[in-house]
Amino acid sequence: MREPAGSFRCHGVEAVPEALRKLRHDLMAWVRAAGVDEARAHDIVLAAYEALANVADHAYDGAGSGLVDLDAAAYEDRVEVVITDHGRWRTPVVDPRPVSPRGRGLLLLRASADRADISAGESGTVVTLTWDLDPVG
Repeated sequence: MREPAGSFRCHGVEAVPEALRKLRHDLMAWVRAAGVDEARAHDIVLAAYEALANVADHAYDGAGSGLVDLDAAAYEDRVEVVITDHGRWRTPVVDPRPVSPRGRGLLLLRASADRADISAGESGTVVTLTWDLDPVG
């Protein structure tokens, strides 16, 4: 049986590239320590980092970098990652160019996670990502 890894919390991180890259590396180390296989661990970190990058790009709308919180928990059957900003939701704008790399962040989140829930309100946006894990005997 998989050893429970508990939780990983990192609150009040400045939503700037350097801090988010460090958070991505710390999350990968935690996910791997939780016993998640390498391919699934990369899916988890890819989607989480995309959500973090969206905070840096969109949540604070030029009003400074703002802060982001990341909470992750490993359970026997799943991993959940919750990313919370304290900015304002802006409806995503899809770039009309046929080969544009922009505007696909939410698609990537939904494709990389088994479940991706996004809740926007006056006090910020909460992205909850969940991956199901195969039981280890």
